[in-house]
Amino acid sequence: MDILLVDDDPITRLALCAAVEDWGFTPVVAKSGEQALEILNEDSPPHLLIIDWSMPGMSGPELCENIRLRDDGQFFYILMLTGKEGNEAVIEAMESGADDFLSKPFDHRVLKVRLAAGSRIVRLEQTLNQLASRDSLTQCWNRRMIDELLDSAIAEARRKTSNLSLMVLDIDHFKKVNDTHGHAAGDVALKHMVNILNTNLREYDQVGRYGGEEFVVILPSTDKDSAWGVAERIRASLQYHPAQVDAELNISMTVSIGITEFRHDGSDSRISLFERADRALYTAKHSGRNRVVYGD
Repeated sequence: MDILLVDDDPITRLALCAAVEDWGFTPVVAKSGEQALEILNEDSPPHLLIIDWSMPGMSGPELCENIRLRDDGQFFYILMLTGKEGNEAVIEAMESGADDFLSKPFDHRVLKVRLAAGSRIVRLEQTLNQLASRDSLTQCWNRRMIDELLDSAIAEARRKTSNLSLMVLDIDHFKKVNDTHGHAAGDVALKHMVNILNTNLREYDQVGRYGGEEFVVILPSTDKDSAWGVAERIRASLQYHPAQVDAELNISMTVSIGITEFRHDGSDSRISLFERADRALYTAKHSGRNRVVYGD
């Protein structure tokens, strides 16, 4: 686990780096509160932090307050180090947003067990986040999370004036799979659909289960022609690769797909983007299924 060490004193930073590396952590160093905030705004920031109280510019408590004002839902476990002692210092640190408090000079054994406890809490929080944002059957994003990811993708497309496409997919006649083979076989078929999607998508494309047998794919930096090619590849791959339930049962499936591209004229939103893709999916369903339709 990465750990962010925030201290303006180079000797303390070196000592902390050496200690946490011995304990299996990967140190990330910030020399000030301002630099720490920059690091925490990067992709995949450390979620376990050791912060010194007294620093020029932004103090440790001020940094804690800034971190707790974030509204992106990320959890950070903060251990405050200080030369201050007594209950008043503990109360001030905790009220500013620290999770734990350790007075200097500190016993390295005490710091080690405090960090072990903090890392357990971070991992538990990450597990709970995973459970809250993933579909329990297929492990792709759930509806709430895919909505949030699409909002973020739209904001990035606007900021960079880049392409963005959306794909809505629905497995054809899926009710027959459940009625004929049972819900356990249907579950295998849904997992197979997600495997097909993941095999044909890039690492930074996002897949979500929007309900039942309907899935959503967010395609950043992708225009409508490229999105069409991806959709056709997915459609063909599912058609020619049945879901293997067991040694005796393979389930053949097809999928209908609606796609659309984000508009940069200021009129588009997550809702309008979904509506166009959903109308395209409806057209695909009602014009024979097992096809891709683009929605203007």
